[in-house]
Amino acid sequence: MALFRSFRRYRKAIGRDEQIVIYPSFASRTADDRGWSLVVQGCVFDPRIPWLRRTPVMGLIKRAMRIDRAADEYFRQRMRQFLMSGLKGRAVAVRVADREFQVAESDYMGLFRGTIELSDSIASEYAMPLENGGRWIDCHAVLGASDTREFRGPIQLVEPTGVSIISDVDDTIKHSNVGNRRDLFRNTFTRTFVPVLGMPELYRDCAVAGTAFHFVSGSPWQLYEPIHDFCRAEGYPFGSFHLKRFRFREAARKLRMSPQKAHKRAAIEPILAAFPNRRFVLIGDSGEQDPEIYGHLTREFPGQVIGIFIRAIRGETRNSERILKAFDGIPPERWTLYTDPTDIRSQVASLVARDAAQA
Repeated sequence: MALFRSFRRYRKAIGRDEQIVIYPSFASRTADDRGWSLVVQGCVFDPRIPWLRRTPVMGLIKRAMRIDRAADEYFRQRMRQFLMSGLKGRAVAVRVADREFQVAESDYMGLFRGTIELSDSIASEYAMPLENGGRWIDCHAVLGASDTREFRGPIQLVEPTGVSIISDVDDTIKHSNVGNRRDLFRNTFTRTFVPVLGMPELYRDCAVAGTAFHFVSGSPWQLYEPIHDFCRAEGYPFGSFHLKRFRFREAARKLRMSPQKAHKRAAIEPILAAFPNRRFVLIGDSGEQDPEIYGHLTREFPGQVIGIFIRAIRGETRNSERILKAFDGIPPERWTLYTDPTDIRSQVASLVARDAAQA
């Protein structure tokens, strides 16, 4: 029996053939204002792909979507994480500054999320400023004594007051064409990611003014690395990432509530709750349910959401029935529909600057 218990404890550790990714996250002040509460999130997975998934399954998808040789490299790279196995029950520990913390056990998909606390003095000592704004502190995965690999992710220290932008990704900062499923697949898995013209410059302007960023998207966690690399290559500011849980076996299930709506509300509401005295700008598009989600959140947190900006990609106008219903009860000056990001650049910048000055 003792041997069995020892084996189970061993299996909970992250093995040498297993990997961990720590996603960029955020920290808020503790209730007593003497320290920081850091959200640590990530995934534990087995990078080895079984032959059945690597060859027959990949081949089936390639034939179904008519993937040609020119797109093969993109396809293999971006599909890879979907074919790996998330690992359940791994005890995740991290080192932040000079201390180690137990975070959580990974769930059935390998995902984990937990909160740890750090004193203000320690956080201030180890925090590092980035060139596009904000203070960040590194979070390192704790591995076995002889395991020299390094897995780390950044956590932003976000002050109680100021301005944050909560931003969608697909069709908001990069072209995806969510409304066309085949084109969406190709834009996601077989083509170079293309930024929405004007958005990198707009976000950089806001970052210089001290804005914090949270990227909340319906894209699966498995696409974190290519999306992160795209954001860095295009010069988007650093920010926390909140992507959607996804497994092929669950994708076809019919749910009463849209997975997109459920995911985004579950991701955004804790951010708003963590910063009751901070002001938020919500930026998204009309391709899926951003208007409805943002409208609901604004009615739920009316004192915190100071502006909503929706990129109209389906020909909507301010008088469209769907748009009026989504923003029912919200002052018209609080929300904007746009097609060209350059049309809102000065408006967003002035809104950010005004509320940053009042913080």
